[in-house]
Amino acid sequence: MSLAALCAVSASAQNEKLDRAIADALPVCAEGKVSRSEFPRKLPMNFTATVVKVESANHTCDGQYVAITTPTGGFFLGMPWFIEDAEGATVEQKLHDFAWRGLQQNFTATVTRQRSPYGLYKATLEQTTERGKLPIDGWVDPEGKVFFYGQFRPLSANVRTERAKAFDPHVANAPSRGPASAPVTIVEFSDFQCPSCKRAAHYLDPIIARHGDKVRYVRVDLPLISSHPWAFAAAMAGRAIHRQQPDLFWAYKQQVYENQEKLSAFTIDEFARTFAQDHDLDLTKYDADIASKELQEQILKGAGAAFSNDIRATPSYMVNGALVDAGTEGKALAAYVDSLMK
Repeated sequence: MSLAALCAVSASAQNEKLDRAIADALPVCAEGKVSRSEFPRKLPMNFTATVVKVESANHTCDGQYVAITTPTGGFFLGMPWFIEDAEGATVEQKLHDFAWRGLQQNFTATVTRQRSPYGLYKATLEQTTERGKLPIDGWVDPEGKVFFYGQFRPLSANVRTERAKAFDPHVANAPSRGPASAPVTIVEFSDFQCPSCKRAAHYLDPIIARHGDKVRYVRVDLPLISSHPWAFAAAMAGRAIHRQQPDLFWAYKQQVYENQEKLSAFTIDEFARTFAQDHDLDLTKYDADIASKELQEQILKGAGAAFSNDIRATPSYMVNGALVDAGTEGKALAAYVDSLMK
């Protein structure tokens, strides 16, 4: 085989890997049309990029991303921040300035100046909230020109498997139903104050009824602190209840959603404590857990992991590492789980 033929075979294999990585990284959406086009901007260190556009009749699936590969086999799908024109003498200052001026988000950036296998520095953005610091992961080039919000993963690896692994420590502490050995794990990222989460609260019920122990359902708290003032308090109460009686969490979840329109930042604490009292929980332990910095940090780190691994809204669903659009009344989610069982 000639050198030209070998190069052609190598390029074809690389393209197949990229196609698979993009398909696995994108949300699973019914009737979605995916197109690709040239990326107009220059990236550092011989990185290659293509614009990936998703169009769907279901506009929650619409999106535009940049698929990036590195010379050393890294893969990224997201939207890079071009920070070279931001104000600041350091990369950390540029990241702070870019986020504040462009996104109205107040982040403190920490950059670890040790090159990864992809030639990048690890960067952590910490958003200061009234509940503590919410950490979000990313990567920045050594010249401080581009920040990649999210994760680089090996192009040769299974993107969905890698994404699922990132949530292992957070899933371990979260409320769940079904055996850990189930062939299908559905992780729901949800917010107690979110109206869409309330509407979706029953989506998993028919799936569990249909498949039983073949499905594990995990609920990870993703309280949108900046827009939902009592969501975090509700999440803390749910975790405190779960610590004492794991099965009781699901009744608490139902009660919160049934009363969502009546609750506020002024009433959620009394509502949740009354629930705990009515169900004969140890109130001394409950109060200690509500005040626990460890529990607070668990929720914040779980939320940061979600934002760092492609979760952008609530409710969101991850099925065995694949992001899946729930569809109308959860029917698309149910159909996807059915397809895995076959």
